[in-house]
Amino acid sequence: MLSTILILATLTAEPIHQQSPSEITDYLYLLNAKGDTFEQRVRKVTQDSLGTEYNDGPLGEGVGGKYDPDPIIDLTRVDCVTFVEQTVALSMTPNYDEMVEFLQTIRYKDGKIDYEHRNHFMITDWLPNNPYCQDVSSQLGVETQTVKRTISRKDFFQLVKAPTIGQSTPDQTISLNIISVKDTAHAEKNLPDTALIIFIGKIDWLFSLHTGLYIRDENGRGQLIHASSKSGKVVSMNLTDYTESQKTRYLGFTAYKITEPPM
Repeated sequence: MLSTILILATLTAEPIHQQSPSEITDYLYLLNAKGDTFEQRVRKVTQDSLGTEYNDGPLGEGVGGKYDPDPIIDLTRVDCVTFVEQTVALSMTPNYDEMVEFLQTIRYKDGKIDYEHRNHFMITDWLPNNPYCQDVSSQLGVETQTVKRTISRKDFFQLVKAPTIGQSTPDQTISLNIISVKDTAHAEKNLPDTALIIFIGKIDWLFSLHTGLYIRDENGRGQLIHASSKSGKVVSMNLTDYTESQKTRYLGFTAYKITEPPM
């Protein structure tokens, strides 16, 4: 009993964004020592990430990266995607070094740290390369809406000033079943305890405008936890309220149950 109390006390000592790499290793050791499930670890990590500073595009390919020399890991600041990625990596690994290594397999196809191999598009890159996220949008008790988009990697890489990449890649047209904004409240009741939420915008060349994690606490109360550019930090809020407040930007969202990734 005493050891359990000490573990819990240590785990609540400091938010993640204030911890050094060695402290992160201690944090992960204690997190895994509790014997919690993957879902419980995700819940703990998201709670300990609240207040982390928002920064658009904080991660890159590191020193020497041709197009994006930002660091390959930065727990002190996040955007909506890197918050999700780092949360999964922290929830899956026993120490800082393995967490950094595993993070690259989340962010890049086959774990190859290269701008061209980065999962730039959530729907067409990130999800296919992270198959432990299972689409449950059609299982939430509401009728879905079909959205069709054409993704042009050639245009994207020109937009981000990397014109030598992806120029021979053909455009990709896909259809996606989404939950409309108006149906959020009903769908939310049926969401898994741990889910990836991807908000689908009204821009005709792109699906995802924002992403976050839906987490139920031990009492069954669910919250959207996400890195908010408006708030300037990682925040927790009601999913239905948030989606309704963004209805001029979003058509709706897709939802994915997150299962424990293979190591």
